[in-house]
Amino acid sequence: MRWERAVAAAFGLGDVVEPWTPVSGGRAHLVWRLRTAKGTWAVKRLNRSREDWWMRDHLVAAGIQLDAYARGFPMPRPVHPLEPAAPLLADVRVGHEVASYLVHEWHDGRPSTGDVSAWVGATLASLHRHTVDTPPDRAPHPVEEWREWLDEAPDDFTAAVRAYLPDIAEARSIATAVGDLTPVGTHRDVKPDNVLETSAGPLLLDWDGAGPEYAEWEVTRAAVHFSRLGEDRAAFDTVIRAYEAAGGRRPPASPTSFAGLLHVYLGGAAWMVWRALGHRPVTPAERAAAHTHALELLADLRTSLGRLPSWTTRLR
Repeated sequence: MRWERAVAAAFGLGDVVEPWTPVSGGRAHLVWRLRTAKGTWAVKRLNRSREDWWMRDHLVAAGIQLDAYARGFPMPRPVHPLEPAAPLLADVRVGHEVASYLVHEWHDGRPSTGDVSAWVGATLASLHRHTVDTPPDRAPHPVEEWREWLDEAPDDFTAAVRAYLPDIAEARSIATAVGDLTPVGTHRDVKPDNVLETSAGPLLLDWDGAGPEYAEWEVTRAAVHFSRLGEDRAAFDTVIRAYEAAGGRRPPASPTSFAGLLHVYLGGAAWMVWRALGHRPVTPAERAAAHTHALELLADLRTSLGRLPSWTTRLR
């Protein structure tokens, strides 16, 4: 229990009363439930980069999370470490190993399986009142860069990725056609497995990816996620209507309104391809998993491109 005790000490959580329990669900980071003398906590070990950009993004995310909590959003309470490496972040050492952790209060519940689409739309409209002056700056990588990465190591994996290059080019052309949109500081990952249904109502989890986003992109992405990729038309429409009713702006009926979803797939797949090709310091197991995850994201990208026409008609 060395890591449990070290994390508990770093965040002032009290004495550990039992070994922590792994929590399933997240691919990006490891999460545990930790019981101490002071309560029960969700502990996240971050799969972070030591590059400057990562810390810049973390500072933005922590600021948005703390602002949302101060404004009373339905979310778990974030816990401040005693000696933070950055807001909400602790670098914890056991022996010669150092790892970065976040902690928030644990709430009993289950990932969203019911119809919370009206709650999602209203919650996003409230969150999107936090407008920002600077729009998101993360243009997808040009397809020429993808070809350069794949040319470095021709094998079965890169051949499989190369088959998606036409989809990548099409998605990028849509994702870079930004029109009259509303930049906000927001959660950026509102989907069913980040909504916890509790006895007191739904809670929005996992704020460590918060940052600048276009409001219209986030609400359409949520409508897609909470309608099972648009298959549940009623849920899709409810997210959009509830968003409008709570003061949000209805996204225009254009494929570019779904560019936020395409951004997620393009950015996530690029990151996983870099890891799979050894461009990031990862373990052999993480590198192997990146092969699978990259192809899953690219398959989702292709599926989404095929459904864009039907999704767009639902915004009319």
